[in-house]
Amino acid sequence: MINLQISYNWLKKYIDINYTPADLSEKLTMAGLEVEGVEYLGEGLEDIKIAKIEEIKAHPDADKLVICMVKTAADKEPIPVVTGAPNVEAGQMVPFAEVGTTLPNGMKIEEIELRGQLSQGMICSKDELGLQEERAAGIMVLEESAPLGASFLKYKRLDDYVFKLDLTPNYARCLGMIGVARELKSLYAQEKTLNTPPISFEEAEELGTINDYVEVEIEDPDLCPRYTARLVKNVEIKESPEWIQRRLKAAGIRPINNVVDISNFVLMEYNQPLHTFDYNKIKDGKIVVRRAEAEEKIMTLDDEERALDDEMLVISDPEKAVAVGGVMGGANTEVTEETTDVLIESAYFNPVSIRKTAKKLGMHSDSSHRFERGVDIEKAVEANNRACQMLAKCDGAKVVPGVIDQYPLKYEPAVIELETARVNELLGIELKAADVRKSLERLGFEVKAAAADKFEVTVPSYRTDVEQAADLVEEIARVYGYNKIPSTRPISKQRGKRTPQQKFEKRVEELLQAGGLDEVITYSLQAKKSYDDLNLCQFEDYAKFVSIKNPLSEAFAVLRTTLVPGLIDVLSSNARRQESEMAIFETGTVFRNKGGNNRPEELNMLGGGIFGVENDIWQQGAPNFFALKGVLEMLFERIQLDNYQFIPDNDNRDFLHPGRRAEIKYNQIQTFGFIGEIHPELADQNNLPQGTTIFELDLDFLFKVTAAKEYSYQKLVKYPVLARDLAVVLKEEIAVGEIHQAIQNIGGAMLKNLELFDIYQGDQIKEGHKSAAFELKFQADDRTLTDQEVNRRFNQIVKHLKEEYSAEIRGN
Repeated sequence: MINLQISYNWLKKYIDINYTPADLSEKLTMAGLEVEGVEYLGEGLEDIKIAKIEEIKAHPDADKLVICMVKTAADKEPIPVVTGAPNVEAGQMVPFAEVGTTLPNGMKIEEIELRGQLSQGMICSKDELGLQEERAAGIMVLEESAPLGASFLKYKRLDDYVFKLDLTPNYARCLGMIGVARELKSLYAQEKTLNTPPISFEEAEELGTINDYVEVEIEDPDLCPRYTARLVKNVEIKESPEWIQRRLKAAGIRPINNVVDISNFVLMEYNQPLHTFDYNKIKDGKIVVRRAEAEEKIMTLDDEERALDDEMLVISDPEKAVAVGGVMGGANTEVTEETTDVLIESAYFNPVSIRKTAKKLGMHSDSSHRFERGVDIEKAVEANNRACQMLAKCDGAKVVPGVIDQYPLKYEPAVIELETARVNELLGIELKAADVRKSLERLGFEVKAAAADKFEVTVPSYRTDVEQAADLVEEIARVYGYNKIPSTRPISKQRGKRTPQQKFEKRVEELLQAGGLDEVITYSLQAKKSYDDLNLCQFEDYAKFVSIKNPLSEAFAVLRTTLVPGLIDVLSSNARRQESEMAIFETGTVFRNKGGNNRPEELNMLGGGIFGVENDIWQQGAPNFFALKGVLEMLFERIQLDNYQFIPDNDNRDFLHPGRRAEIKYNQIQTFGFIGEIHPELADQNNLPQGTTIFELDLDFLFKVTAAKEYSYQKLVKYPVLARDLAVVLKEEIAVGEIHQAIQNIGGAMLKNLELFDIYQGDQIKEGHKSAAFELKFQADDRTLTDQEVNRRFNQIVKHLKEEYSAEIRGN
């Protein structure tokens, strides 16, 4: 969105409207110029009167105070006012607040005694009236001609409303007052006249012509299709007239001096940025519009030295760059109090070039704001002449005859074909060809009949946003009225539904939520530095970055290759906010560079993390790890994933704890994910609790291996279960999961359930070993098992564990 402030009184100079501020606000919004707010400039000044200091008396008890006798009307008695202002004099006309008045800053004026003397009002300063931010040195003194007793508000023409607009980029033509007035005329006041300022001024013939002083050369017309220049001599740099300052302040622009203020005035009037140079600081009076040289330096008006590159446009003289074209001027040709001759630039610059330059340099100005959205190339000379007129009128300066107008790439208006049938098809209404033509002509388009119900529409130069027939249809809709277009439901022949993979992902999300994890969504654009800080770049797949050509910042410079940085950022942010526990998951796409001109690989991943689990049921010092592993086991069971294993990972993923990380494999071959605690050093660097655990899985792979499986239901088995407990002592390095799988394999179909319920190291267990205890439940579907059958299968399991793992059976 583009922000703009427009003054109600200023707008009325260009079109005679009699809408109330509320009505105008509604009409602007309906025209597409959304009004964000309306501010009354005279708020708090309604009761301020113009008074005259008739007499000044010394205060009998205070050296720094005086008593001013103030009159508010010829037929009224003077009012005593005690003040310490240093600039009060008898005969002055001043703004006066009577007793009972409330000032803009909230101060209520009351009758008081100051050192024993009665004071019945206040003579106001500019800051007390809200007319300047900094503290004033004394009272505000008005012109001698100010009418006694009149409203200060109306005398100073502060009885005005400011409309704060939010404009979309296609309304860039309305960044000037004339553009807004043109929109109002086209849509609501066709009978009114658009009052563009009449431009007339005398040129100083005795000075010769501008060609005697100035030369302009455009080296790169693609970046600058038009450049105009005029010269004004004998300029006196001083404050602008009050009416100019008042209008600029209403537009949110701070007045500086007459030359700068007039260029800003024309900017707000015509939406045409101007730049003013001190002519005497330009070598040989020659302007060269060229590309910058690599690493060329320029000190801009904001006192920052900028390093340029050869894609940027600069305005230069034969020796040096004097401005960054369309963005900001150089300090070496700045207009100062010593300036007497002013060169005025009014040009058209390539919008794409200006946008790239402003972004690279981090320089966003009112000029670049407009140039990068497109200005009216045909109004360059008119805007320049308007500035010359105002300078000559306000300051008695002399305008050198003639204008330099370098126009190597002439403007060719776009001509678009439009059919009435197409308009009605897109808008869902029934307009006649005559209505279509009339609507476009109201908006300033030139319309010619090309065939039956078909037109050739010529786009005016100020409509840089109109490029195709659909744009014209949108314009017709604005004239017709969006609120008049009937609402209809779109006709769909087929109801939308989720794909099988979308259904699978939805089920995964529901299962993880049932497991106690909350879903999060993180950015796909990330900072490469995050990967370096987390040691992720050591993992080959994580270093296959897809870089963004024009990132908003370094924080959004690459597409993510893994969900890990986003998940860690969420966990870290919550830990810093004193959250004691957290469990999250995310499903999202990651992108990995395939090299060359190939499209990046896109993978759907599932990741998550947890911290704050306190119940260390396995007494291994890793409660978060086992809690999250349990959630994944539940997930795998519910999606019917078989033949998966958690395999200790001793070689990869240095961002994880070296002793508490595992690869997750399918059929002992295909790795499709990992789980592990964050490395203690990285946890500390990211303000994470020690033991924070994360996981990441290939969601596409999970779908692939489980998609063909169907859910089947079996009747409850009526035969009893025979349970056996088995405690085995193993070498410490043997994974309990491997033993679990071995028991499952030997147990076969008869072994209906197998659960690990204890792991123990300590007394009665020899050093370097551990004890693992399992509960085995045997059951048959078609009969009652005998103890002999169960014992035989149980002994086979024991024998296998002894032979393959040198396990010792506790209790034997």
